[in-house]
Amino acid sequence: MRWNPADAAPGTEAFDPSTCYLVRARADALLIDTGLRAHGAAIADRLAALLPAGTRLWLTMTRVEPDALGNVDVLAERFRFAGISSQTNVIPLDYIGPLSGRYPDVAITNGLLPGDHVPFGERELLVVEPAVRTLPTLWYHDPVTRTLFTSDFFGGAFVEESDAWTPSGVPDIAATRAHLLAKFDWLAIADTSSAVARLRGVRDRLEIDVIAPGHGLWTVGREAVERRIEVTLAALESLGTRAGSLPGVEVTS
Repeated sequence: MRWNPADAAPGTEAFDPSTCYLVRARADALLIDTGLRAHGAAIADRLAALLPAGTRLWLTMTRVEPDALGNVDVLAERFRFAGISSQTNVIPLDYIGPLSGRYPDVAITNGLLPGDHVPFGERELLVVEPAVRTLPTLWYHDPVTRTLFTSDFFGGAFVEESDAWTPSGVPDIAATRAHLLAKFDWLAIADTSSAVARLRGVRDRLEIDVIAPGHGLWTVGREAVERRIEVTLAALESLGTRAGSLPGVEVTS
């Protein structure tokens, strides 16, 4: 569907890819988010094709929002999750309805915090504090593939065709700034110092070869990742009270 994405700069008309991710580890696999409800049947069929018989499927979520948990009931019924993790204090199945009683054997881990680990078989992901968020959100880092899963951040790379899955061009500071203001409008009046520090900390602390957002296209390759982060840092530093002024508004101390 071609539309004006809500988190795109005004006037943008494009496709906004929405993605959930599967990380496999021998007899176990971890699903990050469950995808949009409209895609439920397609996601379930794709998982069935990817998962060998007997694979234990785990689920962790970046946000407790419809695009992250919208298919939790559909997938729980078809695959019988081994465990479900999230930052919420409510069993995610029960956001859809009183469903947790149907799955008494599912291991539930609530209240995830940055620095925690999400295990699945012999592997685990690190829970990372987002640089910028509005609603409660978690990022995850996979040290094996060196992938940073960033939920609704780093999502400003839209595409012109529905089947395009590779970003084109070099990230632009002005376009990134416009996207950030559309997605996180409060940045216009915020002191972005802490956001800049968090993002720099993520960059310096973790090995990142891939940025994998839940919305928008991924960034692949160490050089491309470093460029994406540097452009985003520059855009953040140009915003809000850190920049000293707002668009059309003088800021005084």
